[in-house]
Amino acid sequence: MPKLDPNDARSPYLQVSESLRSQIFAGSFKPGEKLPSHQAIAEDFGVSVGTVKRAFAELQEEQLIVTRQGQGSFVRDPLPAVADHGTTGDLGQVYEQIATIRQLLDSVERQLRAHG
Repeated sequence: MPKLDPNDARSPYLQVSESLRSQIFAGSFKPGEKLPSHQAIAEDFGVSVGTVKRAFAELQEEQLIVTRQGQGSFVRDPLPAVADHGTTGDLGQVYEQIATIRQLLDSVERQLRAHG
């Protein structure tokens, strides 16, 4: 798994969730497949388990994963309908654009807080 990008203005949990999201849509994690544990992902990215839990919560909110108490987190089967309407490449581009928009939004929010 990739490490956090120190030049990325996004919060660590957003970088982790974006990486996992990209891997899911690229097919690295198949529908129904169990994701690595929070601890394993935290170690891979060099972040806290809390950061990973927040990233997983975001993916769960997007209905990309489901978490089962005591069993772990799994890629939803089937993935949300958006995955059925394009190729993985097209979807990857959409998620890259969303990541860019999130970065810009984070930057604007920081500027507003600094001047507010």
